[in-house]
Amino acid sequence: EYETPAVEMSDPALPSPREPVQNTSWHAREVDLARVLQPGYWRELCPSLHVCDEAFQASIRPMVGAALEEVADDARERILRDGYTKIPAAYLPWKSVAHRELALACVQLIRHGWNPSFLLMYDEAWSIAHELSDVVLRATGNRLNFDALCWHVDPYDDLGDDEHTAFSPHRDRQPDDSPATFRPDGTAMYATAWVALTDATPENSCLYVIPRARDPGYFEGDDDDPSNADADPLRLCLPHKEAYQHITAVPAETGSAVVFTHRVIHWGSRGTPRSAELGPRTPPRVCVSFGFADDAYEPAYVDRARNLPFPPLCNRAALVSAQMIAYHERFRSSARMLRLFHDAVTHPGVDGALEREYRKKVMYEYVQAAAAAAAAAA
Repeated sequence: EYETPAVEMSDPALPSPREPVQNTSWHAREVDLARVLQPGYWRELCPSLHVCDEAFQASIRPMVGAALEEVADDARERILRDGYTKIPAAYLPWKSVAHRELALACVQLIRHGWNPSFLLMYDEAWSIAHELSDVVLRATGNRLNFDALCWHVDPYDDLGDDEHTAFSPHRDRQPDDSPATFRPDGTAMYATAWVALTDATPENSCLYVIPRARDPGYFEGDDDDPSNADADPLRLCLPHKEAYQHITAVPAETGSAVVFTHRVIHWGSRGTPRSAELGPRTPPRVCVSFGFADDAYEPAYVDRARNLPFPPLCNRAALVSAQMIAYHERFRSSARMLRLFHDAVTHPGVDGALEREYRKKVMYEYVQAAAAAAAAAA
């Protein structure tokens, strides 16, 4: 079992997303689908990153080696026991991933009206999943399923809305038959790899989890009856004040990975702004998460054979747009942006790219999102 090294939090300050843009023609409100599907647009927006660069893509390889096998095996045991683990950055020999450049690009995207998840338009974002893929497969038995999101959480809430705050307590999946989503060896058929692009601390919103042993519904499942308040999963985990000591913070230095199953209750705090007299401004937390699944439980959102390790640009646009629609209650969008997302998902160039049931869900959510946007504009 490896020893967790001391965590050193040393990210330089990131610029504010509120700073004015240099070229308003790059803003999302000025962009149509044709431009979204042009690699040149994304290169102009973040010139330090790559977009569909074959030479860069050819240089990327999954992390391998005996030391990585030991790390993955230890992660597997921790996940079996606790439902989650953190793999320190010191044990992940990233070769191609420029975490700082990705964090800066995230700020640039927000400035130009894009959700942080459009970081997935860049090769470097997919490099993270590719480099980590063998480690996650050995630790969980699961393969990338393309349920991906990116986050920029500012403890000062500079943007004045909830879009850039972390999720409240939840499980990633609520299957009808929870035990059936675990294999005979106890491993879960779905897991998330959450990779820190900046240091994630209690000050700027790290993850918090309730370990498996303290969660009665982790394996057996939850009572979803909304009228039964006593069956609330969080309440069952925290039945008395002493139980709150089981809540576990998971600070994560840049380049580390937190891997957890679909049944772990987890969330991110809003963070605590630091007053000026106590030192530099608390930096934001920037991260990317990728879902990994067993197809017997949940098929990949797009076909792996045609999209790994680097999806075509049109499929990236379709996938991120689909995620924006699927999470519309969380990521509020204008009617115009919703139409753009819809067009990216239904574009002839991506016909059949999205898995049938996932696409069906996205189209259903689009109707709900469009109705909500219309009502808000009325």
